[in-house]
Amino acid sequence: MILKIARRNIWRSKKRSLTLLLAISLGLWSGMFLIAFYNGMIEQRVNAAIQDEISHIQIHHPNFLNDHESRFIVPDAEKTIKLIKENSSVKAVAGRLILFGMIASPSGSTGIKINGIQTEAENKLTQLSSKLIDGHYFTPSKRNEIIIGQKLANKLKLNINKKTILTFQDTAGNLASAAFRIAGIFKTQNTPFDETNVFVNIEELDSLAGLKGGIHEIAVLLYSNNSLDSCLQRFKSVLPELEVKSWIEISPEIGITVSAGTQMVYIYMGIILLALTFGIINTMMMSVLERTREIGMLLALGMNKFKIFTMILWETCFLILAGCPVGMILAFITIAITHHTGIHLNNYSEVYANFGYSPVVYPNLNMDQLIKIIFMVIITALVSAIFPAQRALKIKPASAIKN
Repeated sequence: MILKIARRNIWRSKKRSLTLLLAISLGLWSGMFLIAFYNGMIEQRVNAAIQDEISHIQIHHPNFLNDHESRFIVPDAEKTIKLIKENSSVKAVAGRLILFGMIASPSGSTGIKINGIQTEAENKLTQLSSKLIDGHYFTPSKRNEIIIGQKLANKLKLNINKKTILTFQDTAGNLASAAFRIAGIFKTQNTPFDETNVFVNIEELDSLAGLKGGIHEIAVLLYSNNSLDSCLQRFKSVLPELEVKSWIEISPEIGITVSAGTQMVYIYMGIILLALTFGIINTMMMSVLERTREIGMLLALGMNKFKIFTMILWETCFLILAGCPVGMILAFITIAITHHTGIHLNNYSEVYANFGYSPVVYPNLNMDQLIKIIFMVIITALVSAIFPAQRALKIKPASAIKN
């Protein structure tokens, strides 16, 4: 009986109810889409960092990341790489020499990170050849080739086949210099990475630095991030003398971005639902005040206060529960379409690239977030219903009928 009365009371003022339903639907749609959009941005950044820069796991000499001295190499690196490849969760693995030095051209010089790479293994790991926008990947028959980022090439006014000078310290602490010819120019989603990283053949860098086959870094790419924890523990147990770190430990700022982003989207959703709460409370308060005489009559006829409270509670909940499915369906449709096509922010591509983000965002909403949103909506419904229902309980039958 109470449910039937509450359902009918909703449509006594159709215009007001429809306006509130529209506000609830649009509010929930915008909140869910905002969360999905931010998820897409974070997911793109993490994937780019893993696939282009860090990989899932990195292995170093225990002192290398603290000092970055060239003498801190991974002992028995080739044996370690072979051991890692035996793991079924590993998609690709490559060894690198990491040196910090200077690159110079007739137009100037700047500090860089010099990556000596195993060309074939690195290409399987980071798909470096697919990121070339000019020139070609390393040619086995040619020596002293270098691949640089587009941002660095523009800064130093370098083009394909031009020569540049690399300067760095060898294992003895002496400065070593060599001329390299630019074979290719690459571009990733991360402009700072493009500006500070160059790639050369590991064999050529090894002979110049006097490392005699040493490797500073072993990068490991997994088939899925879901197997990260198990692989990390496995490698730590079999390689106790080395430092084994995940991408979150190597690049904590990305981990902080993911954590902060998760908190921010719920704050945004909370703000939207809070605004809707005040709107719902205001609408239901008006409904209660307009029906003061009617509610007073019901109380006078013997309907107890609990039933009045329940009736107002159900009216509010019906309004919210009627608007929520519409908002969710709109959100699901919008997210599905934009996840397939992507949202292209080409006008801001340079700005996004400066922070390491892609200008194309693919919104995505996971099940855990959906459950939390539904929980927040339920809380909103309950909070919104309590105040109007309490106001109805304060109505005195005698004065209400008299007025």
